[in-house]
Amino acid sequence: MNDIRDSIWQNRDFVSLLVGRTVSQLGTAVTTFVIPWMLLEVTGSATQTGIAFAIGFVPYILVSLPAGVWADRLPRKALMMASDGIRLLLLLSIPLGHLIVHQVSLSLLYLTQAGISALSAVFDAAYDACLPNLVTANQLPTANNAMQTAVSLSRMFGPIVGGGAIGIIGSANTILLDVVSYAISIGATCSIRRPFAARTTAVQRRGFWRELREGLLFVWGIRPLRQLMLYGTAVNLVGPGMDVALLYRIQHVLRLPSTWSGIVMAGLSIGMVIGAVTERALRHPTQMMRWLILSAWLQVLPPIVLTRTTNPYIIALVQVGIGILLVAWNVQIVTLRQTLVPDDMRGRALSVSRLCIWVSIPLGDAIAGSISEHWGTSAYFVIAACVLFSMAISTVTTRISLSS
Repeated sequence: MNDIRDSIWQNRDFVSLLVGRTVSQLGTAVTTFVIPWMLLEVTGSATQTGIAFAIGFVPYILVSLPAGVWADRLPRKALMMASDGIRLLLLLSIPLGHLIVHQVSLSLLYLTQAGISALSAVFDAAYDACLPNLVTANQLPTANNAMQTAVSLSRMFGPIVGGGAIGIIGSANTILLDVVSYAISIGATCSIRRPFAARTTAVQRRGFWRELREGLLFVWGIRPLRQLMLYGTAVNLVGPGMDVALLYRIQHVLRLPSTWSGIVMAGLSIGMVIGAVTERALRHPTQMMRWLILSAWLQVLPPIVLTRTTNPYIIALVQVGIGILLVAWNVQIVTLRQTLVPDDMRGRALSVSRLCIWVSIPLGDAIAGSISEHWGTSAYFVIAACVLFSMAISTVTTRISLSS
């Protein structure tokens, strides 16, 4: 069985996609660190930085559903390369602007942030839909695991690379690292020879809004897909909120140095890398649902532990555990969705699920902050544990639905 899983590394098309995705994710992690830094340099305002985060989030949400339609209508390879190309040009405008006028305007940073967000939604829709066509069904879990590993490593090392580069070449020129990463991604995507879609005939267009409605009804009408979407939404409603509650506890309750905030957040990234390695080593191709159920039930434990402990070392270790479980859960749920949805519906259906999951994040962050401030962080962790417990129960019914 290991030979089947390991054979994915003989798949040149997947390796090309993985290389391009890894490099571009690292560049994105650098930019995600650098742009807020530049905003603070330009404005000195934490409020403006917060607005930038919102600007970087809202376009993704607004474009997600149309992007799903485009991923089912248009050539996915071309969509991915065009998205990378336009993002490259947007980012290139920052160091060019700095070179010409010796400063970067606030409006340019906002425009770049919004444009990258919208184009990322287009790229993600095409990417999620195409991956099952580049690998075999047996290779798909391993492919998603490899991609998750790339994302985890990028999130861990991106801020380090970005911070170091700012000190050497300045913040505006550090953006060039991401520009190069998109150029590499375009070249890697262009080299892929396998078709990005299973269809061999022209797509019959039935009107944009009708096709969009088909995607919504498809996800809601298939019980396992609906349950997976609701489960993912609930996890993202409380998961990122736990980070907010932890940061509040570290700063306002324990009154620890800011270094501890970095250590705790790094623990999550380290756990995700460990989780990616562990998940691949232990996973059995026929036990995907068992892994999903196990990771769902184990995710109930961290918030329970956090209700009782104020020890920063234990908190950091809990974050490592959460990172491990998140990867195990994410690989299974993404693979199941890609497997259950037919290719001609995959762009729309996966975009619907992604939209619901993403929308829950800012809502969950706001709820976590309010509860932590008014009733304490332990109260929030109790609520998080209850939500995760109810979702763990739902994974059992999802398994029954899949069996039937």
